[in-house]
Amino acid sequence: MFRSIKTRMLLFVIGILVVTALVLMLFTKKDIEQHTLETEGKSIQNVIYLVKLNIESQYGSLLYSKMSTVEKRKNDLKKLNQLVISVANYFEDLHAKGILPEESAKAFALEWINSQKYTDDSYVFVYDEKCTLLAHPDCNVLGRTMSHIRDIKGLGLFESMMHKARTTGAGFTIFSWDAPGSGQPSKQIGYFAPYSRWKWMVAAAVNIEDIEVEHKREFENIVQELKENFEKIKIASSGYLFLFNGKKEIIIHPELTGNALSSVRNTLTGNLLLDDLMAAAATPAKPLEYLWEDESGKEANRRFESYVDYFKTLDWYIASSTSTEELKLPARAAVFRQLFFIGIVFVAGIALTYLLVRRIAQPIKKLTEYAKELPSHDFTSTETTLSGIEHLPIEYRDEVGKLAESFIFMEKELRQYIADLKETTAAKERIESELKIASDIQMSLIPKIFPPFPDRTEIDLFATLKPAKEVGGDLYDFFFIDNDHLFFVVGDVSGKGVPASLFMAVARTLIRAGVEKNATPGDILHLVNNKISEDNDACLFVTIFCGILDMRTGEMLYTNGGHNPPLLISSSKSEVRYVELPDGMALGIMEDSAYRTERLVLAPGDVLLAYTDGVTEAMDANRQLYSEQRLIELIRGLRHCPVEEMSKHLMKNIADYSQNVPQSDDITVLALEYKGS
Repeated sequence: MFRSIKTRMLLFVIGILVVTALVLMLFTKKDIEQHTLETEGKSIQNVIYLVKLNIESQYGSLLYSKMSTVEKRKNDLKKLNQLVISVANYFEDLHAKGILPEESAKAFALEWINSQKYTDDSYVFVYDEKCTLLAHPDCNVLGRTMSHIRDIKGLGLFESMMHKARTTGAGFTIFSWDAPGSGQPSKQIGYFAPYSRWKWMVAAAVNIEDIEVEHKREFENIVQELKENFEKIKIASSGYLFLFNGKKEIIIHPELTGNALSSVRNTLTGNLLLDDLMAAAATPAKPLEYLWEDESGKEANRRFESYVDYFKTLDWYIASSTSTEELKLPARAAVFRQLFFIGIVFVAGIALTYLLVRRIAQPIKKLTEYAKELPSHDFTSTETTLSGIEHLPIEYRDEVGKLAESFIFMEKELRQYIADLKETTAAKERIESELKIASDIQMSLIPKIFPPFPDRTEIDLFATLKPAKEVGGDLYDFFFIDNDHLFFVVGDVSGKGVPASLFMAVARTLIRAGVEKNATPGDILHLVNNKISEDNDACLFVTIFCGILDMRTGEMLYTNGGHNPPLLISSSKSEVRYVELPDGMALGIMEDSAYRTERLVLAPGDVLLAYTDGVTEAMDANRQLYSEQRLIELIRGLRHCPVEEMSKHLMKNIADYSQNVPQSDDITVLALEYKGS
């Protein structure tokens, strides 16, 4: 037991602390009493804090339950509203097909709505653009106007819901209206959605008075439970907790109720006691001292302390009340106990300190000398220089021996580590060299000379690729199938690094091999997908957008294999929009997937900007994506720039957006401007 250096040091520290504490406590008795009082105060503060946490937890659960119930009813109302609109669509479709006149279709729809019986106090009503009720469970209100009904904000229900219809299309609101079947006004929540075909407003509503009643009942249960808990909490011998609100009304007190404390004064300050308590809540760690004033107006002799905390949500104050004398009793007892204990330990502490320090100092001195010499050792040599500490693990079975073992082990491991580091550094340099060669080979597979076709005036084309690692999985390519047709492609292989780059090379080779005269882009992707999917054991896939541009007419045939939609910058309308792509699965997932070919005619001056998801999914320091919206806004400002300038500005903007953040994905951009034949 006493071999442990931890035990010996502990005894040494205890001895010094006890001696120091003896001297201090003989001359600073009042300070020790104050410290004990502060400890008691911390205990009271912890109790108040736990009560506050309990109130927050229970009230938070109550609010969550209320919100969950309201949210469920909102969802039910939304479904009910959608059902009614689907029925209206059914009758309107009959009118559109010529089966029913429009008025008959409307009449049938309203008749169906009025004939339905709903549960859980929910119902549906419909009104037109003049705020006239067309459908309602109460037939007596049909044909009346709803202009007098107000929502919870005091706005006209008709006007507020029409405004929401114009801005968000649909929405919820809370209002007061007669509940169907009762004739009594009640608070209700409604979901309103416009039915634009007939200029109707369809609303589903439900009574929420029961939610408010249940909320009030649960709240009363919380107060009752708190009252029971307060009765169990005892502070010192006669102290207690009590609760009052910002209106100076007592909520929980062992003896008083109502406004019993509203006129009581703190004779130490002359202020109302509750005013002082409310002010003390600003510093919950600082107690408030006060003297009671009895019914005769005379001061009581007992001084009290109170800690106060504030629960803002309910405007509640949680306060303690404890006699100062009762708090001092444990402090005084603690002082005498400590003095007695220190007197016993004092003599033993002096003797043990000397022996322990002498025993510990010698081996530690040797270890210190060894540690000073350690930097001068030659760690490239296999010979170990222990400097006379090799006997310490045998002689000392405590922490000193273990520390010596650690020093010996450390020197051996450092020598081995340096040897391993040499080998690792050499291997790392070889891998980096091979990756550099792989990167050069990959970049040689894609066109890098721009303009690529200086003798062709029909187009201007520029492309760029920036891998996230040394090698990447993005690809782009373009070449003439014949004198009048240009094939171009942009792709993105799943994953990054060497596997993705190899898959990219295979995909590019298959695409070039699959391009034939008179073949459509859909045919090309169908062929390439079947080839890639045959032996795709690694389960990699590639998304592709490709097209064939006719130099004479500007007609572009294109297809999509799960890729991002490119941007079209129109020269005639000066607009920028995303091209609508046909549905198509990424290549390499499933054989015999169909790829539909679509047609788009480019006017002279139109620019097509294709890219990979490394553009829109670039992240800043807050992990916010670059996004398609930011991309289209940037290109809208660059729509008059040449394609090379547009592409380089886009790459710079992405780099500025993601500065100080490692690139998470490969980035590829291909911009093609058709200038006309």
